[in-house]
Amino acid sequence: MIAVTAPEFRGAHRLNARLGLVRRILLAGSWLCVVSAPASAGELEPWAAKTAPTLALDRLDGPAIALAGLHARPVIVHFFATWCAPCIEEMASLDALAARAKDGTAILAVNVGEVDARVRAFFRDRPVAFPILLDRDRATMKAWNVEGLPTSFVLDRDLKPALKTEEPLDWTSPAVAAALANLSFKRPKNNQREEETSQ
Repeated sequence: MIAVTAPEFRGAHRLNARLGLVRRILLAGSWLCVVSAPASAGELEPWAAKTAPTLALDRLDGPAIALAGLHARPVIVHFFATWCAPCIEEMASLDALAARAKDGTAILAVNVGEVDARVRAFFRDRPVAFPILLDRDRATMKAWNVEGLPTSFVLDRDLKPALKTEEPLDWTSPAVAAALANLSFKRPKNNQREEETSQ
């Protein structure tokens, strides 16, 4: 017996095939932004790099900032875009961290590939207490091997790689607070050497 498919079912099959193609295209295009995970989904994990890449970028409103100029406190380098929905929620979480951080943790939020006017308009309605840096040509994103947004890196007081997350994160959670406090209270290596030589 030869199975015969009715014309309406053959049409439905073609429609489903086209819809499947559209779904694959949309999924391929959404690699840069995690759109379904809540802000509390991520965790800070060890960052295995030996040294952090360089970072020196123009600030949205103010003088340029270089990572090398920050010393003796942990630094969060956060890559984001204004069109990324989880980034918007996480930006509020970072601002809450900045408002109550007692350890002097520095936060650098790096906008990836957007025009200045769009970024400025975004923060006009959502002001934050830390600098917004502009990675206009995405060169810094590439240097830091950022594959999706949001992505965050944490450096210790010696600007050495410590922690990272490639997912949205609740920066006010107890686990994150403990991790940052641990980095903050570690003495810089230079001070340790000075104490050892003075004994």
